[in-house]
Amino acid sequence: MGRPGFKPGWGCHALPGGFDSHSLPPPLLVAMATVGDFEFPDDLLYLLEQDTWVRLDADGNATVGITSLGAHISGAFIEFMPKPVGTRVERDRALGLLEMSKVIRSVRAPVGGLLLEANPRVTREPGLINASPYREGWLVRLQPTDWEHERSLLVTAAALPDAVRAYMALLSETFGVSPPP
Repeated sequence: MGRPGFKPGWGCHALPGGFDSHSLPPPLLVAMATVGDFEFPDDLLYLLEQDTWVRLDADGNATVGITSLGAHISGAFIEFMPKPVGTRVERDRALGLLEMSKVIRSVRAPVGGLLLEANPRVTREPGLINASPYREGWLVRLQPTDWEHERSLLVTAAALPDAVRAYMALLSETFGVSPPP
């Protein structure tokens, strides 16, 4: 009998890659820089010293989250407490608070803007930040106020490996521990 929509051989109704109309397509693949054990998607911009990333979406708004390195350094997240929707946030100012087991940390905005939305899944399931920092674990969406200027202050994919290594060395020197792998 087999799967509906699939016939072996020449009668196959599958799309290129072997996926038929009853299967989910594979997730979109985004090129990533890997530094140590940490991945950084090439389509994002980074405020490394605050462990945040930003992506300008097709609608002109920006999605913000925590980097995989930031999630690793922070440990397991217990709660995300975003600022209220409608709040204006300046670049490098708090978007909300992240609670870990023994500390509360502010999440700093890589760009300024009007807070449009907080990720409802993350407020219910903060572990998504650790499990999927670049996909399901995003934190907020903003309407940027000065995207063209502020994007120039962020780290791009091309500059990322050297910037991450320098940041990890700074963390190591500041806290007297070996940098993460």
